[in-house]
Amino acid sequence: MSKETLRTANLLGAAVLGLHDELKRAVEKRSGHSGETPAALSALGHQPGLSNDALSRLLGLTHTGTVRLIDRLVDDGLVERRPAAHDKRGVALFLTALGETVRGEILEDREAAIVPLVSRLTAQEQETLATLIGKLLSAVSRDDTHKLRICRLCDSSVCTGCPILVPLES
Repeated sequence: MSKETLRTANLLGAAVLGLHDELKRAVEKRSGHSGETPAALSALGHQPGLSNDALSRLLGLTHTGTVRLIDRLVDDGLVERRPAAHDKRGVALFLTALGETVRGEILEDREAAIVPLVSRLTAQEQETLATLIGKLLSAVSRDDTHKLRICRLCDSSVCTGCPILVPLES
């Protein structure tokens, strides 16, 4: 492996960790909760009606951990449980109006943390970076659930032509 490859990999690793820290700080501050709360709100806004099981797979949480998370979100008035359309014994999860508002604020905070970094690049550099990131995302994504996990905090309204996104079955 070349020294340039190792250097590039090292720089990418540092950039990813730095961005992760900024995103985590921004979205946790808005939601008032740490962990996967912001991702759960984002995912349920993107794919309303997910089951506990589907959300658990998407977030990489245990079933029990997901139930506790959903209980807290229901108690906070952010999420509501409804009978599943395809199985009346099942439960589908939906954001409330307040949940939609908080989700929008989380996505705005995420954008506010990232846009200043990207804005430092020229339009051509942004285009090149988007192409390269698309290649990296395609390379790192393993299966449909993992692809959704990668995009769990994405703003689907601005991401046209996502290189990896697929719908998750409830």
